[in-house]
Amino acid sequence: MFSDLKLLNLASAMARHAAARHEVLAENIANADTPGYKAKDLEPFAAAFQRALDEDGSTVAAAKDATWRVIAQASPGAMSPNGNSVSLEDQMIKSVEAQQDHDAATAIYKKSLDILRLTLGKA
Repeated sequence: MFSDLKLLNLASAMARHAAARHEVLAENIANADTPGYKAKDLEPFAAAFQRALDEDGSTVAAAKDATWRVIAQASPGAMSPNGNSVSLEDQMIKSVEAQQDHDAATAIYKKSLDILRLTLGKA
């Protein structure tokens, strides 16, 4: 009955995506002074989940099997003279967005578990 809760699987996938995005952004920040380094990002969670959903047809399978594609980040500003496209300001803003996405996913997960506990009478 409670073995495949779609909301919990979706929240878990959302948290994994946020963690993976944070890792990519941290790599960008670490290479901010590397000549020729091109900033990267992950595709948005909604796009990755939709792609996995189109392939599998099941929200549970899509949430469990979603893979995140690393994409080249469009550089809104000018590149540095050494060919590096990392903007620390952009990376910090994206890092905060990833943290907020992770916080939202864990809040959804926690509230879902709270509702299950109330339903079972174990509050």
